[in-house]
Amino acid sequence: MGEPDFGPRGYLPQRAATRARKIVLREQMGRGWLLAALGATVLVAVAGLVFLLVGSRAPGEPFSPAGPVEAVAQGDAGLVGDTFVVRGAGSVRAFIPPQGRVRWCARTDRLEAADGRVWTADGRLVGGTGESLTPLRSTVFEGTLYVDRETPVPSPAPGDRSAAPGCK
Repeated sequence: MGEPDFGPRGYLPQRAATRARKIVLREQMGRGWLLAALGATVLVAVAGLVFLLVGSRAPGEPFSPAGPVEAVAQGDAGLVGDTFVVRGAGSVRAFIPPQGRVRWCARTDRLEAADGRVWTADGRLVGGTGESLTPLRSTVFEGTLYVDRETPVPSPAPGDRSAAPGCK
């Protein structure tokens, strides 16, 4: 019994496998591969340069500077210019200012007003009467808060409204 035509050498018969291996080894790659590699390198370099130039600028229209984000301490809420800012939940969130005095309660991780209204960090009303806060698109660049006041984000639907203020 002879050696099979397939097996460890692959699915080609012995004679075809030997011939195919010689063809692959003798094939020249040519200049096309070199030019394609150089072209891809240039494309990646140009894209990286554009990203660096565009990414290191302050945001443009419709964003406008509201003020320094440090005007509101980390873990608190307050006004930066004419924008209500929450920094209590680990991120910076901007809203159209609510009526009355509103402050951050670290014990409950919620916003609370003296009249009993309570909101979550995303502006959802969960206690008292009224409406959820209206979020604004915002970003922080080099310590300055930039806000888009022209196109507010839709307010979240009010929640259960059974939450009571946890800070007095």
